[in-house]
Amino acid sequence: MKKLNFALIGCGRISKNHIEALKNNQDLATLVAVCDLKIEKAQVAKELYQQDIKVYTDYEEMLNKETLDVVAIATESGNHCTITVKSLQAGCHVIVEKPMALSTQDAQLMIDTAQTHNKKLCVCHQNRFNPPIQHLRTALEKERFGKLVNVTARILWNRNEAYYAQAEWRGTYQHDGGTLMNQCIHNIDLLQWMAGGELDTVYAQTD
Repeated sequence: MKKLNFALIGCGRISKNHIEALKNNQDLATLVAVCDLKIEKAQVAKELYQQDIKVYTDYEEMLNKETLDVVAIATESGNHCTITVKSLQAGCHVIVEKPMALSTQDAQLMIDTAQTHNKKLCVCHQNRFNPPIQHLRTALEKERFGKLVNVTARILWNRNEAYYAQAEWRGTYQHDGGTLMNQCIHNIDLLQWMAGGELDTVYAQTD
């Protein structure tokens, strides 16, 4: 089986998880390049991988120069659509961090582009793999709860000021999207995954 050549775009807080996953699966994949607007962050990512890989500050230059199979995108959410579309057009499969995009129009464009270029597009919802969630999913598949008539999700953790101070894009509607898009998206995904089926109605309040 051919090993897949990976590139990582966005070397901030979450990037270490992508790097760790690639280090643990070197029989299947190789990280060949990392990219971040701030070169010092890209250099840190390179050091974490502990191998000689290329470092870029321009992802389009990287797409043009490197022979890539998969691109992992861990940038601020507001740039997911543009980078995903260009990566797909460059002939790469894409793994993009949640939220997939900040509008349904952008999400649909990403899906359409993947289909046009016959490439895989995957959205990273890592909470599906948490042990308690896996146990719940197994119980549901075994129909231990009978017929579902109501499903509720609550988020009881918070993000303090230190979290938002980590990056200037956090807490902005343009690139963060707000708590519903950035934090609650986990539970929205789990609700749909557990309950199954297509959404019929969406209702929301904000203040």
